Amino acid sequence: MAAAAPIVESCSGRLRGATSAGIHVFKGIRYAESTSGANRFLPPQPVIPWAGVRDALAPGASAPQFAVPHHTDPFYRWYSKIEPISEDCLFLNVFSPGLDDARRPVLFWIHGGGWREFAGTAPGFDGTALAREGDVVVVTINHRLNGFGFLRIEDTDERFADAANAGMLDVVAALEWVRDNIASFGGDPLNVTLFGESGGASKIAAILALHPAHGLFHKAIMQSSAGGMRLAEPEEAAGTAASLARELGLARVDGAALQKVPMAVLVETMRRTGGAFRGSIDGRSFGAHPFAGHASSLSVNIPLLAGCTNTETTYYLRGDDRNFALGFTDVTRRLARFLRRDSASANSIVGHYRAIYPSLDASRILVAITSDFVFKRNTYAMAAMHAAIGAPTYAFLFERESSVEGGRMGSCHTSEVPFVFGTTDAARSAIGEGHDIVPMTRRMMATWCAFARTGNSSNPTVPAWTPYSEAQRHTMVLNLDSRLEDDPGGAARAALDGEAWFGYGHALIDFCRD
Repeated sequence: MAAAAPIVESCSGRLRGATSAGIHVFKGIRYAESTSGANRFLPPQPVIPWAGVRDALAPGASAPQFAVPHHTDPFYRWYSKIEPISEDCLFLNVFSPGLDDARRPVLFWIHGGGWREFAGTAPGFDGTALAREGDVVVVTINHRLNGFGFLRIEDTDERFADAANAGMLDVVAALEWVRDNIASFGGDPLNVTLFGESGGASKIAAILALHPAHGLFHKAIMQSSAGGMRLAEPEEAAGTAASLARELGLARVDGAALQKVPMAVLVETMRRTGGAFRGSIDGRSFGAHPFAGHASSLSVNIPLLAGCTNTETTYYLRGDDRNFALGFTDVTRRLARFLRRDSASANSIVGHYRAIYPSLDASRILVAITSDFVFKRNTYAMAAMHAAIGAPTYAFLFERESSVEGGRMGSCHTSEVPFVFGTTDAARSAIGEGHDIVPMTRRMMATWCAFARTGNSSNPTVPAWTPYSEAQRHTMVLNLDSRLEDDPGGAARAALDGEAWFGYGHALIDFCRD
């Protein structure tokens, strides 16, 4: 069996993988050196070449992050499972149908979890089925998260000048690895499509405006991006860093001192720190927000596919059964707090949605409003801005509903992901059963792979698909019977016109509790 194991020559040395269901799988490939010790907060460091053959048979460590108990719930675990954490976490995984010169499209997955948690190794992100059915090469990555990847360090030590966006530079290093090595794995370095969901989609929004990434990818798919329009302002990032320093008893944000703090202590302290560690405007990697009224000129030639699930926020309400038996007074109160509006304004929004959706009860009205405000409004606005610079743009709405928990989850946040990857068995506790599982998987795979191959989402499994624009908001509603609609849900979302865009300053818990 050892003799039959696939071996590939990378730029740093030889790698031994395994073959599963006809797909060559290489796990735990190092794309940069450890970020611990003297490398903490620094840009990713080049891989040191090795002699002989290195096994690529097991996932690499996950980035440092704190444990969240409910992530072990089977409903979430297919998406949230991580490996043991370590600062030596810059690894990627490759799934390929053939180690030949076929130059297949490359689908490069950036995992979700905001900017703070999860990994590219979760069961739902196994690329075997997608690679086989789509004849594509799938790459999944880990990168630094929370303060390890996004800590603004303002001191005189130039080593830490890029610490505020080190996690994004990790993604750049992984893309450079793909550019230099993926042809040996049967992929085309000139046809790389980024795809990611939730926080992964928000990172893709940022990458579209990231100068170091320019030229390293050629298409992008953003699934359910909530806070992707804007990065942290310098003042916000500095405030979060100062909060961390205070929690540690430091007089200031001192990079050298912070390098000496044990990893476990930093992880726990970041959990208590006020503010959110995330990508920020630093004058180096980013000089402006990705979508501050317009898309970046860097992405003018990048086709984009963007969309959401229909009832995104049932994912967040699930933790309390009472959230599905609310009255309209409860909904108005929660929305006033969440949107930072007075009761009359919140009640007006609720009334507008009730008029458009008269059959929905109070809890479902809350889901409709919050799904629009948190996800759909931002995602489709970014699609419109991207289209406005002349880039090919396509939009989707994933409508297929889960049968679990009496159907109350609907088409919740993350629910499209296992259909894209073909990992529906791993996600059965979230997506449920049904005769539509197989055809929906074929449809989602065909759509994502068609876009990766050509930059056009059209394929035989869906009706004719015309591009998206601000004027013509053509959106493919993806279900067992898919259809092209003009701005689905737009009439209801109009009630939110004039509201501030959702950002990381909005606390989701504000609409999930009384």
